[in-house]
Amino acid sequence: MAILKVAKLGSPILRKRASEIEAHDLRKGRFRAFFEDMMETMVEYHGTGLAAPQVSTGLRVVLYEVHGEKRGKDVLEIPPTLLVNPSFEVLDAAEDEDFEACLSVPFLAAKVPRPKKIRVSALDTSGKAVSFVAEDFHARVVLHESDHLDGVVYLDRVRDRTSIRYTVDF
Repeated sequence: MAILKVAKLGSPILRKRASEIEAHDLRKGRFRAFFEDMMETMVEYHGTGLAAPQVSTGLRVVLYEVHGEKRGKDVLEIPPTLLVNPSFEVLDAAEDEDFEACLSVPFLAAKVPRPKKIRVSALDTSGKAVSFVAEDFHARVVLHESDHLDGVVYLDRVRDRTSIRYTVDF
């Protein structure tokens, strides 16, 4: 396993649409080592999520987890989850605006509006179709990471630019 270099804002790969992975390639285990490297990288950098373009790989893959103890007692704990070719449908168009940050945009955070409830469809690491409903912070994380697959970073979605702030003191 290896820790991968995280691409920073300005890197061209962060602005390109990533390519889909065929289910038969997943069934053959062709990406197993890459998925393990993504996990090790996310853990190393204390990320909540990581998309393949963030490690300079133009594939439609996202990895995330939600630690309930870090987000508050009402947040559902989500174990490390890897989604291939994710898509979503908005189930509740009501938006929630909250702060987001990103490993590819270090030292900044800003308020981003996101739908409160979505249905996610994707493939798992073995090529099997999965579908589930994500709400609140879980939905926010899935949408943030999925944006990377279309060349979008969270700063593109900020409505109130005055919410942009540094996350560290210099």
